[in-house]
Amino acid sequence: MLQDMADPCRNLMYHNLTEKALILNDRFYRAINLIFSSTIYYKTLRENLKHPHLRNLHDTVQWATDMAQKEGNGHLTELQSTLFKVLWTSDIWSPSEREAMGKLLTVLPDKVAAMCVSGVTMGFLDMYDPQKYLFLFDAYEHPAAIVNQRAVVGIALGCLMHDNRMRRGEHDIYMRVFDMEKRNDFKKELQYAQMQILRSRETEKISKFMNEEFMPEMLKSPLLKRDKTGLDSLAIEDGMNPEWEKWIESKDVQNKMNIMNHLYSTGADVHMASFANMKNFPFFREISNWFLPFDSEHPDISPVTQDKQPSWLGQMRELFENSEFCDSDCYSLYLFMSSLSQNTQQMMGFQLPTIDEEMREKLREMYAQKNQREYQCKKYAQNIYRFYKLFSHRHEFTDIFKEETNLQFCDLLLPLLQEKGHLKEMAQFLLSQKHYEEAEQIYATLAHETEPTAETAQKRGFCMQQMKQYEEAIINYEEAELISPGNLWTLTHLAQCYSSVENDEKAAQYYLMAEAIAPDDLSLQLQTGNSLAKMGDYEEAFKRFFKVHYLDEKNGSVWRAIAWYSLLAGKKEQAERFYRMIEENGCNENDLLNIGHMHWLNGHYKQAIKYYRDCQQKVGEETFQEMMMADEDNLLCTDMQVTDIPLILDLVKMA
Repeated sequence: MLQDMADPCRNLMYHNLTEKALILNDRFYRAINLIFSSTIYYKTLRENLKHPHLRNLHDTVQWATDMAQKEGNGHLTELQSTLFKVLWTSDIWSPSEREAMGKLLTVLPDKVAAMCVSGVTMGFLDMYDPQKYLFLFDAYEHPAAIVNQRAVVGIALGCLMHDNRMRRGEHDIYMRVFDMEKRNDFKKELQYAQMQILRSRETEKISKFMNEEFMPEMLKSPLLKRDKTGLDSLAIEDGMNPEWEKWIESKDVQNKMNIMNHLYSTGADVHMASFANMKNFPFFREISNWFLPFDSEHPDISPVTQDKQPSWLGQMRELFENSEFCDSDCYSLYLFMSSLSQNTQQMMGFQLPTIDEEMREKLREMYAQKNQREYQCKKYAQNIYRFYKLFSHRHEFTDIFKEETNLQFCDLLLPLLQEKGHLKEMAQFLLSQKHYEEAEQIYATLAHETEPTAETAQKRGFCMQQMKQYEEAIINYEEAELISPGNLWTLTHLAQCYSSVENDEKAAQYYLMAEAIAPDDLSLQLQTGNSLAKMGDYEEAFKRFFKVHYLDEKNGSVWRAIAWYSLLAGKKEQAERFYRMIEENGCNENDLLNIGHMHWLNGHYKQAIKYYRDCQQKVGEETFQEMMMADEDNLLCTDMQVTDIPLILDLVKMA
């Protein structure tokens, strides 16, 4: 370079040197921890190295191939667990090791192959390894949905974890992604996996709703009341208890049921709250069991002899294998029911419907109609989420679900996620979950790469408004108004944004345009009146306020508007009449402050100080002073003197 010589391979050489340094660092870190670390990862690695067939990956592949050819089901359980742990803790691979693993995948049973993919995924998330990531693309070619969908989820999570590392220009990986751009099936499935990962972020909020709102409300049901005397069961009349219907139709119950129905319909994970407390069985102390595909013949959940197994547990197996529960939750439920006393099991068995051949056929039909790839993807994403949130050693892992989980911000996979329909779906989901910044970035992409639409401009403006970036929101709303003039929603939101930046003239202009479209909208009448009053046009403002008051006499908002602006307009009797109505119906701190202003302006200083003092007791001295100073400009436009406010503050403090 110093000799001005051209070197077309300079950047590649720099990348290779950097990557070798980083790999050396990873291996050094691993070697040190292998000696000193007490985490489950390094404990497992040390155990693996003691096994004569597990010291290197080629030996492991040969051992696994031999094990897979044995007959019987018991050895497969050992094979699943061992392969998971070996692949999870394996060192950085060579291309030949990746090739050997690819061949092994083709001879293993599907459920064992699925565990291999999970082990490689977890290993890649722990330590960056280009060959492991390429293996996940290889695994996607496996014909079984239970295998290829785990590979898709692994590709997505791996990119989220190591995108910065891959941005350095991993040529083989970028070429593989370039090839996958031609595969519409892969792009569609990666987009579906992305939506499942995004939905997982909302699981904690859903679990909180289930534990703190939904279940407590359901437990209030009269159907759950205990009959302690037996007298309640004496039939007085034949018919439904009207108390039950009253409970079901109550507003709280209906609201919570509507929320639950919406969560189900949008594919949300509503089961986490129910199963979180069932993850304490010894079964879940084994890390590999968090990723096991559900198998009713697994020795840890199958009774020792078939004779001892209650018949209803056998029936439940069929329900589990066709249910919406993820694999981890199926194991939880089975372990829980198996742990119950025989009497309790018998009681449960009596209450369960018998699964006859007709019901079995219906279950098979339902299972056959499912999109198996989406079904497996969703279940696996939930398995991984539960592992990171509930595993007893979870503090030893980097919780990927606490990090940024939007693949739109990953350079590597971005070309696969630019399909217009997917962008719209993802942006709408983020908007509905109040992730406004992320949603706005996707709407910005849509605005630049597709034909401008009023809807996109509206939604982008709404995101900006929620982030309090009012100037940018105005630009987008005005674009929406230009594309689709006279839209009521756009006009009202434009007015709100102009009001937020204290451009009362523009706010009033848009409110009046909106009012012309919806003259009977009382909320809009109030907002328009408020905007006009801020400009000092009290006459027009009062016309709207009194219209609302006439049509809705109990509307406290219009009372406050009339009272406050009457005070500023010098209509003291009118202000006093409405503040009296407000006081009779209960005052908040702002009401107390304003009533104090009213008495002060009327010369009733003693009464004014009483209300000021009551306000200060509610909000504290500092906040009260801030509230007084915020009202200064408005009050100085009335009869209040410049010296009155400091005087009021002193008098209240003295009082």
